Amino acid sequence: MNKDDINLYDVFSHYSYSQLKEMFKKAKTKDEQDFYMTLSNLVLQKEQAKVIGK
Repeated sequence: MNKDDINLYDVFSHYSYSQLKEMFKKAKTKDEQDFYMTLSNLVLQKEQAKVIGK
């Protein structure tokens, strides 16, 4: 797989908060849980910025 084939931001941006929360619940390790929690927090921050910006 070529690194140009995958854009991590595009992959991440298609997940909703609820989907990330579900992945967190299914995570097998603490490290994986931390990863999904961090991504969930980013989604929430983006939503908060939208609300504050209105």
